[in-house]
Parts: sequence; structure tokens; C-alpha cells
Amino acid sequence: MFPKFPRATWLIFFILTVIITILFSRFDSPSDGNDAIGFPFPFYTYLGGKRYPEPPDRTYFNGIYLLLNLIIYFGISYALTYSIKKFRSKRANTK
Repeated sequence: MFPKFPRATWLIFFILTVIITILFSRFDSPSDGNDAIGFPFPFYTYLGGKRYPEPPDRTYFNGIYLLLNLIIYFGISYALTYSIKKFRSKRANTK
């Protein structure tokens, strides 16, 4: 029913997800700023600092943005796996 993807695709997907999430996250709440996690769409936001009026909820999670991020990361990892496979087969044919 579902297509089988190579293990390299899944490995690249997980590594890409962790690295991009760590690199592009902002943690500014210790200095009265906001925290934002997710790239290109921030799926988790924490409102830090003093605010008037106080917001009813300081955290915001958007599952749609998380899903979109994961789809983008998987597309990138699949494209990388496909291009590496194409490059290897082309290189093997020239020898």
C-alpha cells in the first residue's frame, strides 16, 4: 500500500529534522523575548517577558505547521537520496 523508502532516506530525514530544528530555533525568553521552534514554519511559540494584559496562554502549538515542516524535510531527504543514487549509478556506468 505505501511505497518503501530506503533506510538512507529515513536516516537523512531524522538527521535533517534534528539539525534544522536546533539551528533555527530561537530561545529569547530568558531576556524577555519569545521562543520559536520550527523552520520554515514555527510550530511552537512561547511568549516570554512581561505583558499587559497577560495572555491567557503563553504557549502556542500548531500541528499543521509541524506536519508541513516534516513533509518538506522528507521531500528534501528523498531528493538527496535519489540524487545520490543517480550519481552513483551514472558513475558506475562510466567506469
